Amino acid sequence: MTVPAILAAAEIEFATNGFAAARTESIAARAKVVKGLIFHYFKSKEGLYEAVLVQAYQPVREALNESFDRNLSATDVLLTFVERLLATWTEHPLWPTIFMLESIQGGGERVRKLGMPSLYSQVEVLLKNGIASGEFREMDPGHGAINIVGLCGFYFCAANNISHIPGRSRNPLSKQSLARHTAEVIAFVRKGTAPSS
Repeated sequence: MTVPAILAAAEIEFATNGFAAARTESIAARAKVVKGLIFHYFKSKEGLYEAVLVQAYQPVREALNESFDRNLSATDVLLTFVERLLATWTEHPLWPTIFMLESIQGGGERVRKLGMPSLYSQVEVLLKNGIASGEFREMDPGHGAINIVGLCGFYFCAANNISHIPGRSRNPLSKQSLARHTAEVIAFVRKGTAPSS
């Protein structure tokens, strides 16, 4: 139970402060463990951060792999992936923020160091296949991939700001708000990739 508690506490700390400003003291206090246990299990703050990144990336990779593994049309593969990605991030709403902060503060170096394939590159391949088969409109697949992943994840990163928009839910991470987000993203991706009629 100790390792999951440390990882859960670390997710909050890294999503709030990024790697550089995160404090192992705060993680230990939130996990209700002595600080030495963090170093016992993870060797360093860097080791703990990398464990959080790996834990956050694994379900995303599985969602993409499972989507590709099926004998589906390009449209169905893309929408299945988007649904699974959003389901994962709905369950773990801090993960998109952790990856965004890693990109901003760390330049994505740790993601590369850990050998995590680029999510954007994999979605780009999916879009290229759909363009080639005529299922998707002509587009720049690189930018399309970045926009689709961003459309899925930015909502979670902006949740605190969204909660202050007049007329919006005070809790953008509520079950109802996240279901609405998922439905809107899927509709947007479906229409945005469809060939011109």
